Amino acid sequence: MLNVKVAQLPPEDLEAIRAFEKTLGGNVCLLAVEKSEALYVLEAKLAPNRWQRVDRVYPEIDDLRAFYDRHQDAHSAKAALKGYLNSSGARQLTKRPIRIRLSIPIIDD
Repeated sequence: MLNVKVAQLPPEDLEAIRAFEKTLGGNVCLLAVEKSEALYVLEAKLAPNRWQRVDRVYPEIDDLRAFYDRHQDAHSAKAALKGYLNSSGARQLTKRPIRIRLSIPIIDD
């Protein structure tokens, strides 16, 4: 779903994360990822002022991603999705307006 890179941490930082996980009750797993400057999401319109991620609106489409690190990648995915929805192979799917939205960065400073 989300294309993130796992952060490379020294052993002492990993041990600190594991210790913090234990203080949270043992049923929480923390994951360290590299920061991303921006995150773009593809959304489909369900109703007036109601948008949903495309991977949830079209679960029938295999390997459909909703999040992208680069605007150009999101734009290319939007064009490909619109082309597929207009094709004869997707007649059973409801065509909906698609937008690219700049989402909040993964990690704030």
